[in-house]
Amino acid sequence: MDILRFLTRHSPRLAKKTYRRLFGDEQWFLAVNAGRPVTDSAMTGRTPTAQLKVHHAPPGRFWADPFPIVVDGKVWVYFEDYSFASKKAAIACAPVSADGGLGEVATALECPYHLSYPFVFEHRGRLYLIPDTWDEHRVDLWRCRRFPGDWRRERTLLDGVSMSDPTLHRQDGKLWLFGTVSEARARANDELHIYMADALEGTWRPHPANPVVSDRCRARPAGRLFFHDGNLIRPGQDCGGGYGRAVVLNRVDALNEHAYAETPMGRIDGAGLPGNRGTHTVNYVAGLEFLDGRSRARRARGQNLEEGG
Repeated sequence: MDILRFLTRHSPRLAKKTYRRLFGDEQWFLAVNAGRPVTDSAMTGRTPTAQLKVHHAPPGRFWADPFPIVVDGKVWVYFEDYSFASKKAAIACAPVSADGGLGEVATALECPYHLSYPFVFEHRGRLYLIPDTWDEHRVDLWRCRRFPGDWRRERTLLDGVSMSDPTLHRQDGKLWLFGTVSEARARANDELHIYMADALEGTWRPHPANPVVSDRCRARPAGRLFFHDGNLIRPGQDCGGGYGRAVVLNRVDALNEHAYAETPMGRIDGAGLPGNRGTHTVNYVAGLEFLDGRSRARRARGQNLEEGG
């Protein structure tokens, strides 16, 4: 431990790497809540009555970024399925029972590159998916040809843009695409940008106020925008004390072609689960709330762990 103290003082990055080799790393998991939403407790201060079911990935993998959707009256969830061996993730999916149980997990979309944050949505009777493809420097739109696992890349929405966690929102007859963009000296978690279009197939243009938020403690998206007590809420990640620390619930005060403003109103830090060290995604559908969390995982011999998201 004296070595770790020395490295911490003189080389924090090497100290972190040494700690991981000795004690393991953090592993993401999914949680489904069939009780009162954690988001409601965070916004109102009411006592949480969550009924969380936790789902861990098989050895050598982790699961994160849950996005639920209802298809033919049945709840399904899409999520990041990261492989430590390949050092990249595919998009997986599974049916979900009314009490939060997870059915058989299957791969829904896999590419030669890393995929995460599977923003799945319905538009004009069809299912679409916008995953995070930050490493490819573009934002792609995928269309479902046969549910749940046959997807075709429909078009590129943004080319030459490195956007983390692209999050679509429909309001006032327009489409708004939120995400943190890495440009100039900005890091992946620092600055929230908005792009807007009149139609999904239309031309996407940057918001004139970009970056609309410059704060790594709430900028990066953490799930779909939703309404709570008549207010539009945008979940954002708190990465101020490290990646995936917590979710900040921001009230959207202005969203139009000229301005954007928001106010932090609540916070989800994942403390309700024993051993949970944080959370960075929250979504809600059909009486079920979906979150992720992270716990300390001991590394198997020869396994090289990396942070995902």
